[in-house]
Amino acid sequence: MNEGSYILVNGSFVSVAEYRFSLKESDGFLFSERIRAVRSAFPFFRETLELIRQKLIIFNHSFPELTDNDGAELKRQMERTLTKNKQFLGAVLTIRFWISDQKIQYSIQSAKHENAGYGLNDKGLYVTVFDTIRKSVSSLSNTSLGSELNWRIAGNYPKDVASDEFLLLNTDGQIIEAVGSNVYLIKGRMVKGASIYSGAYADISRTLMLKLFGRLKLSFSESDGITEQELKEADEILLVNAIDGIRWVVGFEGKRYFNNTIRKINELFVSSLVS
Repeated sequence: MNEGSYILVNGSFVSVAEYRFSLKESDGFLFSERIRAVRSAFPFFRETLELIRQKLIIFNHSFPELTDNDGAELKRQMERTLTKNKQFLGAVLTIRFWISDQKIQYSIQSAKHENAGYGLNDKGLYVTVFDTIRKSVSSLSNTSLGSELNWRIAGNYPKDVASDEFLLLNTDGQIIEAVGSNVYLIKGRMVKGASIYSGAYADISRTLMLKLFGRLKLSFSESDGITEQELKEADEILLVNAIDGIRWVVGFEGKRYFNNTIRKINELFVSSLVS
């Protein structure tokens, strides 16, 4: 993704080439949140806004200037950022919050996405299990706040030439998520995911995915995690998050997967976000 030339900092634009995040600001950093822009729409905006509110509460802060009135001001500032950077088709915006001089500060940065909208990957992903560290269950393990350290660690390890994505384990040795994404297995008319009570990350797309499974009359269940044997016995595997949408997994070790049901799910996913 190509970053825009300007970053919005507390309502004013600064050239990305000239902007500097000071040591003091770095020490006060709270969190960041990303949201997808598809032309003039922000899919999952309501869910992202609620997530921002929840994270602010976790840090014992609020920011009504951006979050009140259904996030109208936040949306306006995101639209300004896209317009300033002339990114009118597909983009990803990163919203950062930090404390400086006892006040909440924010920035919004945009980057052009390679696709204008959500689309299923034509070339399936190959996955492998990352077992160097294992994720423990905590009150934050279902959020990005409690997951990002594991994701960053996994991101610093090289994948073999036949792998595109890592699948992460919990302390019981069961697969619970991919880096930044939920994992779903399809076998027949059954869909299986991993429970947040096993330490699994819960992406904001999850609520929509459960609705789509119901519309297709697919039975959904979740457990303490997914075993490697269940991966090998699955008919189809998909990775899902609100930024990338649905991604089809084609292979795990010597097993290869179809995407017949995944295509139907993806059609509903796209139509529900543009309707």
